[in-house]
Amino acid sequence: MGAAAAERTPVMARRQDAASELPIAPVSSPMAAPSSQGTPASQGTPVAFSGTMGMLYPGAASVAVLMLAPVGYEELCLRSTWRTLAEALSLAGIACLRFDYPGVGDALDVVDPSGLDDWDETVCAAAGLLRQASGCSRLILLGQGLGGTLALRLAGALAPVSGCVVMAPVVNGKRYLRELSVWTRIVADRIGIGMDPDDDTGCAVAGLRLPPSRLAAIGRLNLLDTDSRPCDEVLLLSRSGHAGDAALATHLAARGTAVTALPYQGYEMLTTDPTGARPPLPTIAAIVAWVAQRACAPEQTVHALATAKPNEGRVAKLFGPGFIESPVRFGPNGSLFGVVCEPEGRSSRSSIVFVNAGRDYHIGWARVTVAQARAFAARGIASLRFDTSGIGDSLPDENGPEEVLYSEEQVADVRLALDVMDTRGYQDPILIGRCSGAYAAFNAAVADRRVRQLVMVNNERFVWDPDESVEDAIRYAHRSVGDFGATLKRNGGLRRLLTGQLRIGPAGRYLLFRLLKQVSIRLAPVLGRLTKHGRLRRECQQRFGVLAARQVDVALIYAEGDVGMAEFNTYFGKTGEGLSAYRNVSFATIPDADHNFTHLGAALRLRAKLLETVKP
Repeated sequence: MGAAAAERTPVMARRQDAASELPIAPVSSPMAAPSSQGTPASQGTPVAFSGTMGMLYPGAASVAVLMLAPVGYEELCLRSTWRTLAEALSLAGIACLRFDYPGVGDALDVVDPSGLDDWDETVCAAAGLLRQASGCSRLILLGQGLGGTLALRLAGALAPVSGCVVMAPVVNGKRYLRELSVWTRIVADRIGIGMDPDDDTGCAVAGLRLPPSRLAAIGRLNLLDTDSRPCDEVLLLSRSGHAGDAALATHLAARGTAVTALPYQGYEMLTTDPTGARPPLPTIAAIVAWVAQRACAPEQTVHALATAKPNEGRVAKLFGPGFIESPVRFGPNGSLFGVVCEPEGRSSRSSIVFVNAGRDYHIGWARVTVAQARAFAARGIASLRFDTSGIGDSLPDENGPEEVLYSEEQVADVRLALDVMDTRGYQDPILIGRCSGAYAAFNAAVADRRVRQLVMVNNERFVWDPDESVEDAIRYAHRSVGDFGATLKRNGGLRRLLTGQLRIGPAGRYLLFRLLKQVSIRLAPVLGRLTKHGRLRRECQQRFGVLAARQVDVALIYAEGDVGMAEFNTYFGKTGEGLSAYRNVSFATIPDADHNFTHLGAALRLRAKLLETVKP
């Protein structure tokens, strides 16, 4: 298993010559040229326009691709796939642009939107930017989910359009809203929470809520009601057995559109969970091949490259109420991506670095990190929310582990993020991380003397057991070891396990491993420090000792009853009595919250606790 087979300890030395932040160069033509900073040509340039952020990719083909993303939980799961697809198009010589709709991702929030009008306007602005930067007048529209629906709806308004690629599109808006409602309940049940009492829509999958006016407009969408032909050619990536996809293909063909229908390989895995989602490479290859064939069609001619230069002479910035956000690339060849959020007025000396939880990209689960960053900016505190290698908008490290979570490489990425804020003049950095992000933040704080404050939320590991599988830890992260122990105690469960009569499966075997580890660590003072678990206990104490000696302010915050409390109790006792040895450490719990702080009320309580805890 590579990195999982060796003990995970903090990286004490940062990657050489890789820490400096790369300036965001103005977008210019020709786009095919590599960055003067050594950034690969297929890597996008961050841009800001029309109250949103995007990523513009170079290419020299006769057409360019405007990428229209899905929304909500689907977008959260597909972020890495969307980046990988854009990179693949650029490597094939095709310029493209991906971006966030208003109120989604890194875009500015909209208090009271009027249906989908602002989304339509942003799509049109994105098309203009892409045409201006690439020099291509003809576009191919590529969309997933609601993005695919927008592509077919707006193709006429964005003409000339050579074709559309639609991936699992929303064909019927009313049916989609019913699916969202079901999806909301499924995700809520999977993570062990009920429906959000503060959400009046019933469609906030994983806490990602769309305003009622948007939902009403979505409910009125129906691609089968339109008689016009959106474009000459459509590539439809259809879901197996999905009647809406089949009906759309028939509808488009009847209106003279040449439809190529291909199965959407990997769709189910993509939309199940952000941590388990991986880019479906065969599907991406099929899309790129279809687009490339149209981009190089013999009847098309290469358009003269535009002379205008978007963002010329200035760094891309997004101006919001009381804050200014700047997309940044940093790390080896600019492979890491983040967003610096700074107060509009005077900033404090300290700044915050937010670390990914699982593979949720830098906006955070339920978009909580965006809200937290902007709330801190209102308090005069700057922050950086970023993606570690292979997550969201950051490229994977070719020499790193296949699974970056709980790895030394992720800890090293956190230290590179500290460098970004350091070069901007901020000192005494503060690290905030949840779940696996708390582990990375903790170990980065131990390794880096610059860190002044550390906030760990729902942390599940302080030190890594070299015999534990990272993959199993992620897959069964929220199964309760306590419940498994209670099962063994009931009806002779332990006897049946030892005699082979109780079949527990992979999840049970992993939980048994965790249960035995917890018992052994608790018994370490009796069994001796030379046992493996005794060494784990001593290593945890040493790391907390390092932070205590440096007087780093450490805050441990847990949702009441969170599964991470098992790790806390293992090392510090059932009542937390072990914390008395560290006067620099505080402990707090937040009621009525799940591990991810999905519900609106839970997210607000966490934000209030963070604002109370962080004192620059």
